Formats: sequence, C-alpha cells, structure tokens
Amino acid sequence: MEFIKNELIDEILKRYFKTFAITLDTAEFVPAKYGKKIHRYIFKNMKNKFHEVNREYKRMRKAGGEALGLPASAPASAVCAKS
Repeated sequence: MEFIKNELIDEILKRYFKTFAITLDTAEFVPAKYGKKIHRYIFKNMKNKFHEVNREYKRMRKAGGEALGLPASAPASAVCAKS
C-alpha cells in the first residue's frame, strides 16, 4: 500500500469545505445557536481525521520504507523525503 499523506490531507480538506458549504446553504433556516454547534462538530471531526492520518503515517514510517512504497534497502532519509 502506498501511503501518500498529502493526498489524504487534500481529500480531508475537500470534504470539510463541501460539508461547510452545505451548512452555509441551510444557514437561513437553522438558528445561529445550532449552526455554531454544527460548525464546531465539523471542525472537531476534521481535526480527528488529521490526527488519524498523522498516526497512520508515523506507524508506516516505523514499519520501514517498504510500507511507504519504497524498497527495503532505502535509507531513512529517503523515507523522510517522501513526506
């Protein structure tokens, strides 16, 4: 499995902005109090996804370069350069 951190982060941001845009479309029908709660919930979930991606990336780095799609003989500097 090739783990590409930047592509995953881009996907998280696309989904976050899409969800945020949907909430803006309904803002005139939903009271501001609930809108703020919804935005906090969306932001909290986005932060959790970022942490999840970072945890998985660290786990892959500890497993070695082959987990990142690099040859087993790749030096540690090559693994860091991939991020």
